[in-house]
Amino acid sequence: MNNQTDIDIVIRYLEDPGNEQLKKQLNEWIQQDAGNLDIFLDMKDMWHGDPLPAASAFDTHGQWQELNAVLDNVPAVKKPAEKGRVIKMARKYWAAAAVLLIGGTWAYFGPGSYKTFATAQNQDSLRLPDGSTMYLNAHTTVRYARGFGKENRQIKIDKGEAFFDVTKNDALPFIVNAPDVEVQVLGTAFNVKAANAGVKVFVQSGKVSAAYKGTEKKVILTPGVEASLKHNGTNIDTRVHKKNNNILAWKTRTLIFDEAQLNEVADALEDFYSVQVKINNQQLSDKKLLATFRNMPLDEVLDIMKKTLQINIAHKNDLVEIY
Repeated sequence: MNNQTDIDIVIRYLEDPGNEQLKKQLNEWIQQDAGNLDIFLDMKDMWHGDPLPAASAFDTHGQWQELNAVLDNVPAVKKPAEKGRVIKMARKYWAAAAVLLIGGTWAYFGPGSYKTFATAQNQDSLRLPDGSTMYLNAHTTVRYARGFGKENRQIKIDKGEAFFDVTKNDALPFIVNAPDVEVQVLGTAFNVKAANAGVKVFVQSGKVSAAYKGTEKKVILTPGVEASLKHNGTNIDTRVHKKNNNILAWKTRTLIFDEAQLNEVADALEDFYSVQVKINNQQLSDKKLLATFRNMPLDEVLDIMKKTLQINIAHKNDLVEIY
């Protein structure tokens, strides 16, 4: 679904809010991405000529909770006399004003209190207003306040994985909010991954504080250390990684295995290629791989593994079986 189609879904609904089919399409579209609700709410306000909310008053979380009520109670819109011409012009306006494409990453610059960036099957990078750089993995959604770099330096990761190279500013701590977890730094380089099970934070340089929101439970991370924080959890597990690890392989596009055990290799392949890797013969777990793969196709990597480790590997669709 492209951005023109996305905007058309909202406009068709606003033209005929009583249409159950349009309401269903709108609801499905909103559920696809956290940023879609913001687009809908802002467009609805502008459609009806309502004043836009002030940044401090815009409650996205509350809007999510009230979504069903919003969809059920939007009043009918008066149709203009020259409906066909006006609607065509309106659709062109929304498509141009509400969504901007940047190198495969879409960014919403609507009148809400923050900007939302999302990637599909691509990766992208963005220089933030304070001079910091944010690298986004595929299928990642982040947002930051319009006053970023002046009033605060807060970023929210709704889903996915991002690496931050942070410009030092003692007066404005750099804060990353992920589900249930808050990460705070002054100047450093670190990676945050928000997955279904929880949040992982890995530090490349500097120091990072990772904490459960609303609690005193936190940990200070130094270079090479990764913290795992579970959703609705209380414990923070930490792990020290050796220099050659694959946590940032999605960014460097390079997999490095330094006498890595096969189960560790399997985990890295799953993250890097978005596949499921099963080791059907556990006697193979002790085998170790010494290899470097620089942005190579999965089948080429598997072929080298087969010959190097003298093992059998089958790859079909999204499943890799080692036996």
